[in-house]
Amino acid sequence: MEKFSNITAVIVDDDEFCCFQLQDIISRKVHGIDILAVCTSAEEGIAKIQQLSPQLVFLDVEMPGMNGFEMLKKLPVINFEIIFTTAHDHYAIRAIRFSAIDYLLKPIDVTSLQEALDRVIEKKRHHNQVSQRQLEIVNHPSGKQLDNLAVPTMEGLLFIGLPDIICCESDDKYTTIFLADKKRIVASRTLGDFEELLQPYGFFRIHKSHLINLKHLKKYLRGEGGQVIMTDGTTLDVSRRKKDDLLQLVSQF
Repeated sequence: MEKFSNITAVIVDDDEFCCFQLQDIISRKVHGIDILAVCTSAEEGIAKIQQLSPQLVFLDVEMPGMNGFEMLKKLPVINFEIIFTTAHDHYAIRAIRFSAIDYLLKPIDVTSLQEALDRVIEKKRHHNQVSQRQLEIVNHPSGKQLDNLAVPTMEGLLFIGLPDIICCESDDKYTTIFLADKKRIVASRTLGDFEELLQPYGFFRIHKSHLINLKHLKKYLRGEGGQVIMTDGTTLDVSRRKKDDLLQLVSQF
C-alpha cells in the first residue's frame, strides 16, 4: 500500500477551548496529522498559513473582526485543503463554494474527523497521480489524448468527459465549469490552469473570464470583439485582442 507522510495542519479558531479540544482529539484518537500552529484570530491565521504553508487548515467560520470566508479571500492563493469547523450548520453551501474537503459541526465527532482526514489523504493520492498524467499531456499534446478532465470536489475527484464541457468561467481563484446537461461544477483551480491543460484539445480562451470548447461553438456575432453563442444558448463576449485568433482558429477547426 502506498504510504504518505503526515498531513501538516494549522488550526484557526478564536475559541481557545475549541482549539484545545481539537488538538486533544487529534493527539489521542486521530492519526496522520501534524499540527504546525494554533491561531486564535483570522489575522494570525493568514500570517501562519503564509509562513508555514500547511497542507490542511481547520477553519472556524464565525470569528470576530473577520470570519473564515473573509479570511480565505484575503489569501493570495489557497493551496491547501480546508475543513470548516463551526457550531452552526447554515454555512454548508458557502463551505462547498470554497471547495472544503469537509464541514464539521462542533463539538467535533472523532469518527467524522477521521473520515475527513481520510478524504484529504485520498485526494492527495489522486492529485499525485492525476498531476503526473496531466503534465505528460501538456508537455506532449500529440501523444495520448486526454479523454476526461479530473476536477477536485468535496467527495474526491470528478472525471468529466471533454465533449461534455461547454465552457469554463473564471471566478477569482476558482473556475465554474458549464456542462451540456446544464450542470455546473465549481473547481478550486484558476481558469489559467484549465487553459493550459485544455488548449491542445480544442478549447480557446476568448476573454479573460471565459474558456470555450470550440466543438460547442454554434455562432459568431460580429462586433468590436464580437460575441459567440454556444450550443446551450449562452452568449459570451470575445475580447478585441482575441477576435482575430478565434476567427483564424475556427476557420481551421
